Amino acid sequence: MGRLLRRVVPAVAIAVAGLFVCAGSNARADSPLALVTGDNYPPFADEKLAEGGTATALVRRVFDLMGRTTTVTFRPWRRGYEEMLHGRFDASFPYVRTTERERDVLYSLPIVTVRQEVFMAADRRFAFAGAADLKGRRICAALGYALPADLQQMLERGEIERTTPANSESCPGMLAAGRVDFFLQDKRIGTALIDRAGIPAGAIVVAPTPYATASLHLIVPRGHAQASRLIGDFNAALRRLQASPEYERLLALN
Repeated sequence: MGRLLRRVVPAVAIAVAGLFVCAGSNARADSPLALVTGDNYPPFADEKLAEGGTATALVRRVFDLMGRTTTVTFRPWRRGYEEMLHGRFDASFPYVRTTERERDVLYSLPIVTVRQEVFMAADRRFAFAGAADLKGRRICAALGYALPADLQQMLERGEIERTTPANSESCPGMLAAGRVDFFLQDKRIGTALIDRAGIPAGAIVVAPTPYATASLHLIVPRGHAQASRLIGDFNAALRRLQASPEYERLLALN
């Protein structure tokens, strides 16, 4: 269980199988909002980083502008997502948009945009220009991480294999050991994970061509009593923050 980070401020890769469980939170407008995020996603969400990571700082600041108090809890990604759906938390972040999740949650405007890069072992590097070059290969994607739609379809067709460790910190080691062929991450995240794993410099490289770009969002369960209002108010405050110099300062936090 992750450490609970509490900061009262005057108020910013999971497909869940089965039926949606309606969230039961009925937080009043003047009561603290319970937020949950995952760990090991530097620089955006990580207990080891200042303010819990860049996305954590951004989300807290947005709620600050809304005049809402918050608590932030770190959980394993899948567990936090499911607990949010069951009403334990009011919202979560930072998540990419997927068709599966859209059945269960409402998305905010993008908090930040990331570029998904293909990380591969230097001694087993392969040419990459698009998804077709990944056929027959093994991807490392931690529990709770959603694959891009085209890769998910390739997985379902048996064209790629997925190895799913408990957390993303395991992927660099698995790649270096030859247990997988690649993983996808924003360059900042992937580089930080490689450093933490103690992988020698140059042992893992990034393909010259990025896989895609993706946006990260705050999500609120559709069954939440205030879902539409929370997303609307959050989006309005996020726009104000992004129009100010403070947004860039927060992006540079970690």
